[in-house]
Amino acid sequence: MLPARTDNHRLQNRFRHHLWKGISMDFDVQDMIGASAVMSGSNLGLEEAIRVTRERFPDSSFCVVKEWVWLDLDAPALVVDELALEHKQPVMLLVFDVLFDSSTTSNTHWFRSTPLIEFSDGMFFQTANKLYVLLGHGRRKSMALSAVVRLF
Repeated sequence: MLPARTDNHRLQNRFRHHLWKGISMDFDVQDMIGASAVMSGSNLGLEEAIRVTRERFPDSSFCVVKEWVWLDLDAPALVVDELALEHKQPVMLLVFDVLFDSSTTSNTHWFRSTPLIEFSDGMFFQTANKLYVLLGHGRRKSMALSAVVRLF
């Protein structure tokens, strides 16, 4: 367990360094997750994405994000069945850049979402806790649930 925590701490410091320097993190994200496919989110600008989201989901807490990774979780059948009973899918997001968060002004570095409930319009990633609005190009990757929990 200690090596995973050490790796996680090292990754957090790496991302903080790049955020501080204002450098795009695409290269480091790809290094971290390995081979992955490009996945498109919305091409809307930030202000338009906020407006559209508020109109469509007026009572929802939401984050507009870029630099994201869609994780298809390779999980045991029992876990997939439990998620399905809760109307959830074995999919999570890794988010590396929050452009806007309707519920806070804090500046989080990066995080993992809770499992997906519904994905709509090529941009709205709904979880039990929050709605994520995916902007720009992200990455899509299959990963073992155990690795996701251990590393992120």
